[in-house]
Amino acid sequence: MKHLLVGLIVALSSYASATETIKIYSPYSPGHSATPALFRVVDEANAAQKIYNFVVEFKPGGNQIIAVKLLDENSLAIIAPAFVENVESGKLKQSDYVPVHALGDACWAVITNKPLKGSKEVVVGGVGIGNAAHLTALAFGEKYKFDVRYIVFKSNNDALINMAGNNGIEFVIDKYESYEALKTKNSKLTAIAASCPKRLPQAPDVKTLKELGVNAPYIFNITVAHKDMPLARRVAISNILNSATLAVGESEIFRLSAVKPPIFNNITDDEFYNNSINTVRTMQQRYKTFITDK
Repeated sequence: MKHLLVGLIVALSSYASATETIKIYSPYSPGHSATPALFRVVDEANAAQKIYNFVVEFKPGGNQIIAVKLLDENSLAIIAPAFVENVESGKLKQSDYVPVHALGDACWAVITNKPLKGSKEVVVGGVGIGNAAHLTALAFGEKYKFDVRYIVFKSNNDALINMAGNNGIEFVIDKYESYEALKTKNSKLTAIAASCPKRLPQAPDVKTLKELGVNAPYIFNITVAHKDMPLARRVAISNILNSATLAVGESEIFRLSAVKPPIFNNITDDEFYNNSINTVRTMQQRYKTFITDK
């Protein structure tokens, strides 16, 4: 904690007389599962200092490109696994973006409404082509020999609601609490795996993806700045957001959105960013012929 505060003081020195609004563009709709934790961290960051006022703006659509494309030297954007596919397809340039904060990996449930074994095709709902839900479904498809048809939604929860209503979606990754709430309305919903390094505390009997022999990335949430943002400002913003994350606390952030910020495991934003991007890139290369932007 001390090193964050020292860095914050040093980095803020050149902006001591300034008050700036920093927009954080989210590629999701307000109903996205990570939103409560994001707002809690932003509120803490705004209350802790008066140099920057962080404001979240929701810009869903375009396979998560719209939010990132809005970036300039005075704003931030949130990226998720679909960012890698957008880089690989040439729609984004990875070197243009620098990580400044990470809410981390989601610890959510893989939810279906039909048996995967024996299925010829499974319809999957998620927020972006080539993202973690898509890759997870493809990994299950390889294991159980079924084809994947992928449908893009504004949020994972929107896809889950569609599935609970028996409107076509058959495979979703979302918060376990969202699954529990909807299972009372649709008994066909089943949590078949935990998309998390460890079993979910709410569902200790549900095995993780690795325990089931399914190699797939987790849904990550990383905030990036444009490379043109001055270094001092990037350092200041990073320290503010990370200090706010520590102040909110690991258990509260998990309670709100079931995400695990890497800072609580002494993993830097850069390390988490590089590890997350490389994992998704490896998986996307494996399933390259199945990932098409329609």
